[in-house]
Amino acid sequence: MSEKRRLFELDGLRGIAAIAVCVFHFQLFKYGTTGVDLFFIISGFVIYMTIINAKTIRDFWVSRLIRLYPAYWLSIIIAIISFSVLSHQAISHQFNFILGNITMLQPVFRCKELVDAYWTLYVEMNFYILISVLWAFKQLKNIELILFIGMLSMVAIIVPYQLLDGSSPIYTRFFIVFRGLVPILNHFHLFAAGIVFYLIYSKGINFMRVILLLCSFALIALTHRIGGKVFYFLNLNEHLICCLVFYLVFILTIYHKTLFLKHPLLVILGNISFVLYLIHQSFGIAVSNYLTPSIGAAFSKSLGIAASLILSYLITYYFDIPLRFWLKKKYCLKKKQPIAVLQS
Repeated sequence: MSEKRRLFELDGLRGIAAIAVCVFHFQLFKYGTTGVDLFFIISGFVIYMTIINAKTIRDFWVSRLIRLYPAYWLSIIIAIISFSVLSHQAISHQFNFILGNITMLQPVFRCKELVDAYWTLYVEMNFYILISVLWAFKQLKNIELILFIGMLSMVAIIVPYQLLDGSSPIYTRFFIVFRGLVPILNHFHLFAAGIVFYLIYSKGINFMRVILLLCSFALIALTHRIGGKVFYFLNLNEHLICCLVFYLVFILTIYHKTLFLKHPLLVILGNISFVLYLIHQSFGIAVSNYLTPSIGAAFSKSLGIAASLILSYLITYYFDIPLRFWLKKKYCLKKKQPIAVLQS
């Protein structure tokens, strides 16, 4: 099978993942907590596709930074206003808190995220760095072997921690510090699954790719208790069933059996998904909590979600997309290359 262009059905999947996380945070759908798993699988697919088509590592990083930071910085402003005006919530003025949240590197500066949902962005950064190192050392050609070694490394690090169960303070401390700085340890298998799905989509299925998918799925069970907050809301079987659905949908998608994901509403939801993810837990929930005493929890949650969707649409189409296009254009004009180079 020859190399193929981007699957636009992924926009629909990304939209579903975003709305799932959104309604989960509004305490309306506990299974929405697994939307983060779906996000990481999609990211593995899209980022691998992006970097293998990048002409330089600089182009890749410029594309990623333009994609992430403008909307992220605006979401910080929205969060501060929402917390201050609607929730009367105090915000830390400590230097490490400010610097950590501005840079998106909260674990490096040992501070808490301004908005809980931001934690996944640092995991994404881990993945970008890893994939960039592989690109720099020309190892993407060996990606299947590297994915296998990576998942084997997860087992080698996580299993002793779980078996020791705190009986070795030294290893427990090492694990907690290492996982804090390199949280992709808990999620590498999901990014790996996304990469494998892209390899199947672009080059076809083979025995090794099937084994890699099975390994990545098995690691969902291994990381169930340490891979995020899913453990507090779903048991292992529920988590596995949700992820099995994601894997099956991905398989159907790469074989063009999910054309419903191209529905215009889902595509729009996919386009606004990043901004929706960034603001729903600050602006949306602040609106909901502010209105609850007047109109009740159920109606206020509906209005909070609706307000998040509307604001996400406005930000995406009237701020984020135009600004990204302008920044990419300036960068590409400076390098005298077509803007298509950074379209990802």
